[in-house]
Amino acid sequence: MDTISDDEFLYFGSILINLAYHCGSVHRSHFDSIDELRFNTCKDEFTMHSIPSKTLLPMDNDYHELVLPCMPTTFIKIPTTNDNVQSIDNEFCRPLIKTKLPSRLKAIVSGARSALIKSNSSKWYRLKGCGDNTDGFPIKPISNTNTKLTIRGCAFLHTTYRELFMTYYISNLLASHQIECANVPIGWFEYKLEHGNSDNISSDIPIIQDKNLNQWSNIVRCCILMETLGNKRLSDHVLYGLEQLFDLILCNNNNNNNNKSHPINQSNLLSLFPLERLTKSEQNNEQFIPLSTWFASLTDILQSIDYQNSNWLHISSYFSEEIPSDIDENRWKILWKTNIEIINNYLQTHEPLSNLLCLLYKRFGFECGSILGLMHYHRISWGTYTDELGVHCNAHPNNLVIKLSFSTSSFLLAPLDFDMSFTEMSYLPNENNNQSFDEIIKLELSAFRLTLSGDSQASSGVTAWIEMSDDQWTSARWLLRDIMLNEFTRIYNETIQNGSIKSFDSFSNEQNYVLQSLIRLSLIKTMKETG
Repeated sequence: MDTISDDEFLYFGSILINLAYHCGSVHRSHFDSIDELRFNTCKDEFTMHSIPSKTLLPMDNDYHELVLPCMPTTFIKIPTTNDNVQSIDNEFCRPLIKTKLPSRLKAIVSGARSALIKSNSSKWYRLKGCGDNTDGFPIKPISNTNTKLTIRGCAFLHTTYRELFMTYYISNLLASHQIECANVPIGWFEYKLEHGNSDNISSDIPIIQDKNLNQWSNIVRCCILMETLGNKRLSDHVLYGLEQLFDLILCNNNNNNNNKSHPINQSNLLSLFPLERLTKSEQNNEQFIPLSTWFASLTDILQSIDYQNSNWLHISSYFSEEIPSDIDENRWKILWKTNIEIINNYLQTHEPLSNLLCLLYKRFGFECGSILGLMHYHRISWGTYTDELGVHCNAHPNNLVIKLSFSTSSFLLAPLDFDMSFTEMSYLPNENNNQSFDEIIKLELSAFRLTLSGDSQASSGVTAWIEMSDDQWTSARWLLRDIMLNEFTRIYNETIQNGSIKSFDSFSNEQNYVLQSLIRLSLIKTMKETG
């Protein structure tokens, strides 16, 4: 893998893993149309690839049922080209899989089943489905309470084709609004059983055979190959990291004891909320705090907030120059100090920290509402349905990645993960999914709102959450989440009605520069979250 810069480690990941070659085939995808009907195929072929099947496992005498993802939609089959994926990078000459063995070829960990690799051309590629960590493609029970089995760590033909086509389809729709998708479809690997001796392609890259391929060998294990713009997620990395920064904020407003006072003016902050939002603190019965944003959203008591010039955060607030103890590598200490200086220097001469925080949270709400609104306007579900694997909803903030600042689009975020997405035209209701498409859209909107508003108990792709250190910062969290959710709701409603995005308040060059530093600090704080 080519040399990786500090910023790339922050935005793509920093945990390395080894890659090996595996027997199989490499395919390049190609699309010359976004007409979905051209790629739909017969229902029998869809059934063959996605409906559960039964077989006798060699390890016992019982029949076991294998369950694969079964989206309520048609089967997409995409054409391949004669172009060789190896022309992108020599390392793609055959399928790649994560391994514990020593290897010259390294990748960045992305969740349990994916990895990122930087090519010799300095482009980044996502390998989605290249092994369940380093265990290949194990066959495991669906859950502790369900003895039916599924295959972990890979994609399948029907999810591969759908991911590649829907990524291309959605990218084309969003491009007219100057919004990028995080991934660009390239092709896929198919893993196969070894027959005969394998050519020793590279002595310093091992060649391995997944031991599970002989079970249900008719099910093709795939890995989806896409060029990618980033990996760090809005919720588990950026918002989670930003909220860890709150405790590092200080102010110069000394009290009578010459000790540093709390940077939050709690009375000013609480005055921004209606009385029905306030409740007594569990830590101090004399203190009021706002009810959570997600509770206010569920109970329909969320109101717009006029936070301009409210002085809820002291005007002298700045970030401590002390490096947090969990930042132990020297390179990250240097980067931390550099970005702290950028922010604090800006605060001295331009605008207060409260403005920056409100501006950034509002922008995240705007971009989330724009992206989901455009998808729903064009009658696209991100992937909300029920099958034997459980209840699925891909509409959540962790399916938006933060992009490196040199990206051509003015949007900070880019959507991804469309292997379960489907359009209204291709929707096929079944016994598990008999709701109307409008009801699916409403479910997605509700799920996205809940996770964006900070419902830590929501069953979604959002996993990271931090408890605030005191009532003041808890109140600040809900203020900022309110601002973000209000903007999300406003722009979503406008976008789904009009099918277009109205102009938004762009950052000045100085604001963009300092906000990128704020984002970098959040990513440094969450470097150990693999995404």
